[in-house]
Amino acid sequence: MKVKNLRIRQIFSTTSQKTIEVELEIVKGIVKSSVPMGTSVGKHEACCLPVEKAIKNLHLIKREFLAKEFSTQEEVDSLLHGLDGTRNFSKLGGNLALALSSAFLKGFALDSDKEVFEFLSKKPSIPKPICNVVGGWKGQSDIQEYLLLPTVQKSFFESVERISSAYHEIGKYLREFDKNFNFGKNIESAWVTTLNHERILEIITQIATQKFLRLGLDLAASQLFDGKNYVYADGRKLPSLEQLNFVSGLVEKYPIDYIEDPFEEDDFISFSKLRARLEEKLVAADDLVATNLNRLKIGIVQKAINAIIIKPNQVGTISDVIEFVREAKRNNITTIVSHRSGETEDTLICHLATGLGCDFIKLGISGERTTKINEMIRIEEKLAS
Repeated sequence: MKVKNLRIRQIFSTTSQKTIEVELEIVKGIVKSSVPMGTSVGKHEACCLPVEKAIKNLHLIKREFLAKEFSTQEEVDSLLHGLDGTRNFSKLGGNLALALSSAFLKGFALDSDKEVFEFLSKKPSIPKPICNVVGGWKGQSDIQEYLLLPTVQKSFFESVERISSAYHEIGKYLREFDKNFNFGKNIESAWVTTLNHERILEIITQIATQKFLRLGLDLAASQLFDGKNYVYADGRKLPSLEQLNFVSGLVEKYPIDYIEDPFEEDDFISFSKLRARLEEKLVAADDLVATNLNRLKIGIVQKAINAIIIKPNQVGTISDVIEFVREAKRNNITTIVSHRSGETEDTLICHLATGLGCDFIKLGISGERTTKINEMIRIEEKLAS
């Protein structure tokens, strides 16, 4: 595939922050790829450079991509790693690396007259949704995300329809029981409430049970950790063992199938203990692993996890994402492609989740998050035709 031109521009994310979009022109047309960003960023993620620096870097290396023809994604990503020369893209920026890598993926698909998910696999499969319906953060519930997921999926559309219905009912219940609630949403369009976590879980459990849905929690525990204890807004300071008991107690009390980031981003040991205690549940790592193959291998050896979050901007290239997913699948680890809090209209994660045969895709259920949901519906329709 021969590149005719490469352009880069500043655009804005859903959190109104500047990010980058790369435009790749080949003989068959033009594709665009933009990069999301996280609010809670783990220390093991690829380096995200300021937009102005990333734009300058592309102009410095642009000739490297215009000077040759590329036949595989691996060629592109190998060149990116070679041009950068660091372990975390601190020179070029992981944001620029991903914008280029994913633009080339779309270019290869266009050149082959295929959708991206079709280009990635001859046997794509539709993942199940995991959707953020109530959100906590500083000043609200200490648990960052209250999630809903289907136990059994007839179709992606039907799963989202049930979760969407539950989301609206949850809003009505919050209006009734939280005098401060007025259908306010957080940056992922999840409901925001001043109710404590027990009351939130009671409400969600009642509605989820009626709609044959299960609960998930993202504790984002690195954000609670002060270096010694997990510090909660109600004054509790829990050392690791008490945090373990707190989390496992919630799972015993409520129909929770999925727990994400219950401990800080370097605590493989506590993850392993919880995993052993909750044998039938999904214990998912985000910040602990950060889409990093080496950290995934540590988690496998220590039996710390049975599910992993995949965020392409944590690692920088599509080839790295593919190898990360393959390693997880070789070890029977559940794979979950995830959005970020600061998103764009780019729907690449839908194609990655489907084309790489991932088990779940983690999304919002409302607002601009429906961009990804609607793309998943289109993909499902095409696969069914």
